[in-house]
Amino acid sequence: MVRHGRRPVQVDLCYKAAIQGDIENVKEEVRLLLHEPVTSQEEESHPEWLYESLVEAIRQDHVDMVRYLLDEGVSEDELPGDVAVRAEALKVLELFLERGWDINRPLGHNSPPVLGIPLSTNNEKMTVWLLDHGADPNRRCDWDLTPTSFAVLTAPLESIERLFSRGADVKYGQLLHYAVLRGDHDALKVVQRITEWGAPVNQIKYEDDPTTYAQREPFGLGTPLHRAAESGNSDVVVYLLSMGADALKLDSKQQTPRYWAEQRGHVGVARILEAAELEPGIYMSTPSMLPVS
Repeated sequence: MVRHGRRPVQVDLCYKAAIQGDIENVKEEVRLLLHEPVTSQEEESHPEWLYESLVEAIRQDHVDMVRYLLDEGVSEDELPGDVAVRAEALKVLELFLERGWDINRPLGHNSPPVLGIPLSTNNEKMTVWLLDHGADPNRRCDWDLTPTSFAVLTAPLESIERLFSRGADVKYGQLLHYAVLRGDHDALKVVQRITEWGAPVNQIKYEDDPTTYAQREPFGLGTPLHRAAESGNSDVVVYLLSMGADALKLDSKQQTPRYWAEQRGHVGVARILEAAELEPGIYMSTPSMLPVS
């Protein structure tokens, strides 16, 4: 929100009324601020001053107060759907949809739409509500991060499978690159499912998106095997090798996966990758076998 000059006392009084859920006092302070401003005020009053009151009304799911503040011009730009999603303010979200809110608008340059919020916190109720109201699990932000990207990074396998039953697709969101970063007991299962659904195991991140690749190349872009090696997950590394991942493929810094395992001190993973470099295909038929230390 843009602030303009010194804020009149009605701004804080309106916020206090909003906290109390007192719509009549909210209306009174808005009237005094916007429709009967004191003549001594240095500059014109601005509805944007009342944005904190709008946020509080959203958090309370006080739909009548939200509607009133919107009608007064408090939020003339994009409706704050992310606030409503985090608050599980379903009545307010219905109002936003009635007013033309784009449920699939990315939240930022590197932030996918609001469906990513409940997927990051394993909020099944909010996830299902958004899907039922048109949320797209494949909608990308500029950096090809989708709500499903968030899911494969943190959500339970059941939630990920639900997304795929509702239209999620491995062609969007660099899914395998995120799945290999999981550190929980479901990591291997998720990687297996994403691979079974068709995610390419040897694709360099953003290699099909020249603009984003150019922006992110200096930070090191590799295959899922590069990131799995860096994370030190031996089970995932062996599985990727069993699915044809290339242990000798170089990333944008001209390094192999083994280099990143060694850099992070993952000695066992480095040995696995060294064996795969010396004998490509060694793990193709026995994905569960690890070399003896």
